[in-house]
Amino acid sequence: MDVKRSVEPIELNAFLPYQFSLLADRISRQTAAVAKQHNGLNLSHWRVLAAIAEAPGRTANDVVAITPMDKGIVSRAVKSLIDMKLIVRKASKDDGRIGRLFLTAKGTRVYHSMAKGVRAVEGVLKAALSRNEQKALSALLSKLMEAT
Repeated sequence: MDVKRSVEPIELNAFLPYQFSLLADRISRQTAAVAKQHNGLNLSHWRVLAAIAEAPGRTANDVVAITPMDKGIVSRAVKSLIDMKLIVRKASKDDGRIGRLFLTAKGTRVYHSMAKGVRAVEGVLKAALSRNEQKALSALLSKLMEAT
């Protein structure tokens, strides 16, 4: 049976979205390996810790808005981090129904330790590029983020 192709097949290795997906997966795996070295934490834990360290007092909904994780994953990660005493949830002064998240002293130590490993992952990527290439890549990624 002769089936006519209306569209040429996509060559995955040359397909930009696929290339980004592969790179993101590799980086996520390396970051997850760093997280696992810290009491068996996972990538979701790291993202929540990083989001809270960046802006203490964020809510779980804030974390959902800035990370590539859905509400259920963030909720489970927050509960787990609270159980591990790495973060605390405090009622908002403006609205007691809103829980603001903060690193504990233990959470701050774990975060700083993990951040060193995650920075090393970033360092490997940066080492592959010149300063000018790093600046250009950052600008291009921003442009692509705006386009999507």
